[in-house]
Amino acid sequence: MKLKYLLVLILGIVIFSCKDDDDDKDTFDPVAQALIDDEKLVECLQTHYLTDDIAIDTILNGETPLYNIVTTDYIEYNDIDYKMYYYVEQVGIGKQSSRNDSVQILYQGYLLDSTKFDENVNYTATKSWFHLPQTIPGFRYGASYFKEGEKFIYPDESFTYVNTGSGVFFMPSGLAYGNTGTFTIPNDAILYYFLDMGRVVIADFDGDLVSNNDEDIDGDGSVENDDTDGDGIPDYGDVDDDGDLILTKLEDADGDGDPRNDDTDGDGIPNYLDSDS
Repeated sequence: MKLKYLLVLILGIVIFSCKDDDDDKDTFDPVAQALIDDEKLVECLQTHYLTDDIAIDTILNGETPLYNIVTTDYIEYNDIDYKMYYYVEQVGIGKQSSRNDSVQILYQGYLLDSTKFDENVNYTATKSWFHLPQTIPGFRYGASYFKEGEKFIYPDESFTYVNTGSGVFFMPSGLAYGNTGTFTIPNDAILYYFLDMGRVVIADFDGDLVSNNDEDIDGDGSVENDDTDGDGIPDYGDVDDDGDLILTKLEDADGDGDPRNDDTDGDGIPNYLDSDS
C-alpha cells in the first residue's frame, strides 16, 4: 500500500513539473523580454567604458560611459521593437555591407558578463566567412554598420586586411538566440561582438545572376521573406524564382547578364518573376 501511494506521489510530481515547464514556455513574452533586455543593455552601457586597447571595462575613475558614444539603431523584427547599440571605431574605406551580403571578418563574441563564447582571429580561417542571411538577425544588422578594408599581401603571400571598418555592437536576445539559447549561449542572452570588416562580397547566393539585395522584392532590407512562387524557398536561394520551370538565369532574354530587365510580354513584370512571361 505504501508503495502504491509513493508511486502516485511521484507520478503527481512528474505531471505537475511537466505542466509548469509547458506553462513557462507558453507564457514567454518576447515584447516584455525586449524591454528587460534594453534595461540591462542601458545599465551596462552606462557603467562600462571602451578601453584604449578596445575592450570593455567597468567605470572606476570617471571614464566616458559607452552609453555616451554608441549609436542607437531602432529595429522592428517579427513585429517587435528592438534597440541595438553600436560604436564605429574605424569606418573602413571600401564597400559597406548590407544585411544580405557575404563578409570576411575578424570577430569576438561575448555574453553581457564579458564571457567570450566565440572568436575568429585569422582571415584565412574558414570561420572568417559569413553569408549574412544565414546568421542571427543581430549579426546581420551589426555587420551592416561597417565598411570593408583593403587587402595587404605579405612577401610570403599570406595576407590580411588593413584600414578595415571596426567597432562593437550590442544586440538584445530577441535578435540573437532568443529564449532557446545554444549549447554555449544561455536562454535570453544579450550578446555583443567586436568586429573587423575585412571584405564585403555583394552576394548572389543561388548564382541566378540576381544579387541577394535585388531579390529583396518588398524592399524591407531582408531577403528571408521574399518568395515569389510561394514554394517555401526564399528567392535569394531559389534558382527558379517564379516557379515556371525555367531557371532564372536562363530568363535573361537579351543576354546582358541581368534577368531583371527582360519583360517579354510587356506587363511590367520581369520574366524571372513572371510565371506567364
